[in-house]
Amino acid sequence: MENSLNYLILSTSPRLGGNSDLAARHAQELLAAKGTGVYLNTARKKINPCLGCNLCSRDGRCVQKDEMQEIYEMLPQCDFFLISSPIYAMGLCAQAKAIIDRMQPYWAQKYVLKNNELSQRKRKGLFLLTAGTNFNSVFTGAEITLKYLSNVLEIEKFITVGFKNLEEKGEIKKDPENFNKIAKALKQLEVI
Repeated sequence: MENSLNYLILSTSPRLGGNSDLAARHAQELLAAKGTGVYLNTARKKINPCLGCNLCSRDGRCVQKDEMQEIYEMLPQCDFFLISSPIYAMGLCAQAKAIIDRMQPYWAQKYVLKNNELSQRKRKGLFLLTAGTNFNSVFTGAEITLKYLSNVLEIEKFITVGFKNLEEKGEIKKDPENFNKIAKALKQLEVI
């Protein structure tokens, strides 16, 4: 692994080839022309939930040895971070939330140990959310979580793009404007 990644994309949908996964893939296609990066579909990875043990407050490291280690290795190297998630029960999917909860070592580094390895690189971020409904506040819970995640991960500028009424698998492809919204956000963040 090199010392720098232009981007790290985490697609968290348990429905492979689903709408949020397709959104992440489209972003990857746009970003690939600008540099090196990694796309991970985390849905089938073995990532345990946070144990709440607070042992990361001792040294800023998680005691669990699972596939989250791959993300821990890459995250400090990236300049741009993207996470995509479907919305289930008005919140992030369980796979996304497990990853976010496992970012606790970075919280401990920043607020307890005052030695955050992520602070050496300011990054930008994009959060892609898909929902099967058209409720006005369908993304609110996820947006609050992602705002606080951005603070912990030293993401100085981020955009959240939400897509509503996408119940069927692959439905995001039916309207070209959906992918245009992703390109527009990446341009606004000045990463493409």
